[in-house]
Order: sequence, then C-alpha cells, then structure tokens
Amino acid sequence: MSRDPRGWPCPTGAEMRAIDADAIARLGIPGRTLMESAGRAVAEAIARRYPEKCRPLVACGSGNNGGDGYVIARVLASQGRGVVPRVLEPARLERQSPESKANRDLLAAAGIECLRAEGATEIRAALAGCDLIVDAVFGVGLDRPIEGTAALLLRELAGSRLPIVAVDLPSGMSSDTGLPLGFALEPELTVTLGLPKLGLGLAPSAGEVLVADIGLPSDSIERANVRAHMLTRAAARAFLPSRPLGGHKGTFGHALVVGGALGKTGAALLAAHGALRAGIGLVTLAAPRSLVPIFASQLAEAMCLVLEDSGSGELAAAHAPEIRREAEARDALVLGPGLGQSEGAAVLARELATKVGVAAVVDADALNAFAGALDSLRASAPRILTPHPGEAARLLGSDTAAVQADRAGAARALASRSNAVVVLKGARTVVANPAGELSINLTGGPGLAAGGSGDVLAGVLGALLARGLTAWDAARLGVHLHGLAGDLGPAQGGLASELAARLPSAWQSLASEEAANEPGTLRPLA
Repeated sequence: MSRDPRGWPCPTGAEMRAIDADAIARLGIPGRTLMESAGRAVAEAIARRYPEKCRPLVACGSGNNGGDGYVIARVLASQGRGVVPRVLEPARLERQSPESKANRDLLAAAGIECLRAEGATEIRAALAGCDLIVDAVFGVGLDRPIEGTAALLLRELAGSRLPIVAVDLPSGMSSDTGLPLGFALEPELTVTLGLPKLGLGLAPSAGEVLVADIGLPSDSIERANVRAHMLTRAAARAFLPSRPLGGHKGTFGHALVVGGALGKTGAALLAAHGALRAGIGLVTLAAPRSLVPIFASQLAEAMCLVLEDSGSGELAAAHAPEIRREAEARDALVLGPGLGQSEGAAVLARELATKVGVAAVVDADALNAFAGALDSLRASAPRILTPHPGEAARLLGSDTAAVQADRAGAARALASRSNAVVVLKGARTVVANPAGELSINLTGGPGLAAGGSGDVLAGVLGALLARGLTAWDAARLGVHLHGLAGDLGPAQGGLASELAARLPSAWQSLASEEAANEPGTLRPLA
C-alpha cells in the first residue's frame, strides 16, 4: 500500500469488507492467499514480541478471523522454536468458510489438536499451562452484543491474566465505534490486517497496534473512498509551517484572545500562553479594566485591549463593536476560554463567532452560547470548534452518552451543521471537516488530564490559524502537537502551564523525527 499523506486510512467494517471483496473478485487475489498472508504476519509479530513464549492458546472463532488463527497456530508450530500451540474453537462450526475449513484441515494434518469451547471447565482446561493467548475469535464482522458461550469464552480468556495478542481487532470491539459489544478483550498487542479499522483509532484499549501488510492493492483501497484517517507523525509533520530566518514578530501572526471573566482569568491566560508557545508572534488579551492587573502580572508577553467595565470583571454585549474592530485587525481570534455564561457574555459570543471576518477558534463558553442552536453557528471566515463531549451534546441537543457512543458520527454532524472544522476532544480526539472527512489523533493521554489543557489547545489552534494554516490543517497539526506535549510530560499529569511550556519541545521533536511508516511487513500506527 502506498503511503497516504493524510495518515492511515481507517475503514469501517463494511468498508474493509468491500476492500477485501474487491481485491478477491476484481483483481483475482484468492481469499485463501489473503488468509495465509494474514496468519503469517501475525505469527511473525508474535515471534518477535514474545520469543520466550512456547505454549500459546490460539482461540479461534467460526468466521475468517478463526481461519487466520488456524494459520497462526500452524506457522508458530513450524518455526523451529519449540512452540507447541493449543487451538480452542467453538463447539459448533457450521458456518465455516471454505478458506477457514481448508486451514483447519491443514492444522489437523500437522498433528495439532483443536479443542472445543463447550463450557467454562473445557476453556479453563485448555488454558492450563499456556503462557500467551492469541485472540482470533471475532473480527470486523461482529455487529451485535456477544452473549452465551462466546461471552463466556471472552470472559474466561480475560480472567486468565495472560498476555493477549488480538488478530485484526480485539474480540468484542465494534470495528466502527471502538466500543465493546457487551464485552471486549483488552490485549497487550493488536496486529491489524491490511489497514487499521476505525474502531481501533477511536478506542485506546487495543494496546500497541501494528499494521500487517497482507498484499491489499492500493487501488482496492482507493475505490472504497475511506473518509477517515489516523494522523501519523509523518502526516502531521507535513503541516508544520516554516519559520524563515529573516522573520520577526509580525511575520508569525497576531491573535486576539477573548475570555477570562472574573474567577476564570486563568483560562484566557493559558490560551495566550499556548499561542505564544506554539510560535505566534503577538498575542493581545481583551480585558475588562478591572482585570488588567491580573493579566499583566501573570503574562508579561501578552498585550491587553483594555475595555471599560463596571467592576464586574465580565465582557458583555456592549463590548462587541470594539472587540470586533480589534479582531478584524488581527490574524486570528480565540473566543471563549473562561468567558463566562452570563447572558451578556453569550450575546457577545454569538456576535463575534458569527460576524468577525477573520479565522477563529470557538471554544468553551462561546460554544455554550450556541447550545441547541448549532445551525446558527455559521460564519463566512474559517472556524474551528473545540467541544468536549458535554459541550458537543449541548450543541447537538443530545446527551454525552449518545456523543460517546458514536464519536465519529457526532463530529461529522457538528462539522456539517456548523460548516466549521470540529475538534471533538477526548481520549482519542476526532477532527472533522464539513465535507465529512475525519482525522483521528493518536497523541495525548493521561498527561492531558489536567484542568486548563483545553485552554492551551485553543491557543495553539489560534496560533496556527494566525500563521496562515487552513482551519483543517491547523486543527490536525494543533491536536497532534498538543497531545505530543502531553506525552513528553509525566503520565500522572501536571499543570496546564507546564503542558504549554513543553510545546516548543513537541514542535522540535516532530520536526526532527525521521518519517514514520517506512515500508515493511509490520508497521506501527504512529
């Protein structure tokens, strides 16, 4: 497969089946050849990662995923490493494909016994003495909650506490949402076949993910018109703007940050800090006069647009004309961090979000001003919306559980209805554009679990807009850099200001790394 400049295509289950079918029917690649390639690639990965394991249990299902498992067991046994695999299969095999049945017959010819998963006693007996589990029970075809003996099998495998290697997709995981269909295994390693599936990108519970090249032709992938991609380091690096030696502070953009009501000044300060650390030339904070001493004392590098107030420390509708003039003289607007949720602040947010004629990030309280009125959040200039799941639910008139149940669908709905680029924050941040394209970010984790980290992200995005990136490119690069800065810090978290301080290191790390996804049979996602 040729390298995609957008990152890894990550198809849904239906798209992956269409890719396989096209390769088999139109290009004449036998299904058994794909199964053999898949099984050998997974066996290779197991031999590399677990060279000391000699008694794996290969748990096979009745579909093609189980056929891959039969190949894996046969190949592991033939490697000359003294590996003696056990194979566990369903009690009934009525629905086996011809390819899967042929590989089961080859396994029998090699003298490897297939044990039946009749119940808990038989499953535990098969597990006894094993040191590794190969999960080849369910693949991308699973579309309903697991129950009965299959659910029992997965729970017994998980309860064994043995390391698990998943084939293509952890059994029980939805290939489209990444959520468990009743119950899902959480492996140490997933070797996904041909392409990573959309669910793998959305869920961080699949362990380390390797992509096995099984010979899928690039034109079969292109014909599927996959609209979701996982952003790799190589793809993110391509968005990095240049920083010419002759540049000066005016070369690198000027952003206006509007937010930071009394009691929430830290949010606006963190956004400004994030913008400055992301390489912008100049930042101005729109500040009520009563709060100027706070802003000036905490961030000497930022300027203030001083606005009259009654001592309330809030920005309100009356400030809209002056802020709008200031914003339209700048390169980008960051609107919402700590703005407050008074009616005056909401009126101001609606005015600026829809009418300011420069690129803008609409964040936090500015998003809440459009709760239940998402369709009115449209503007002629580029916009990046940055909701967390709760804010997304309010915008969509839904609830957080519904957003989390279909993060890809929620992000697409938000982008389509607002005609904006959307950054749906979460354990795996999803970026969507109005055309329905998705980019899933793989950086970030527990290091971002600190109050104010989202404010820093808003500033990063504003800086990239001010430097001339499109909203789509700024959003993809911004979430990647922000997550990378989190990854460079302690896993137990830290301060959002410390996260902002690591942004230059994240930028340097991304710029200096060699291209990822070099050719090879097994390639990491990142």
